[in-house]
Amino acid sequence: MSLIKPKWPRKQRLAEFAKNNFTDPERELPRLRRQLKKGELPGELEGKLWFVWILPDGQPAYGYSESTPEKPKEKRIESANTGNPLADAILLKHEFRQGMATR
Repeated sequence: MSLIKPKWPRKQRLAEFAKNNFTDPERELPRLRRQLKKGELPGELEGKLWFVWILPDGQPAYGYSESTPEKPKEKRIESANTGNPLADAILLKHEFRQGMATR
């Protein structure tokens, strides 16, 4: 008796995934490859081609099995409240540039 493979999630070539999800796919490919290598995006390397695991709606299939990463949690930056609007704006701009909270 053979096991029936589930239809979803499916593997999709990285170039096709970029073409379907981004307006400028050629510009996004290096960033997507880095995310795949770091394990931030569910996928795998087969030979020289990268594949992304996707769901029926075309979104990445985060956490569908133990070997794939969980969906990254949103990071929210609370606005600094020093009482000085100029200082608050400078701190917030610094946090955005650094990509993390300064507190």
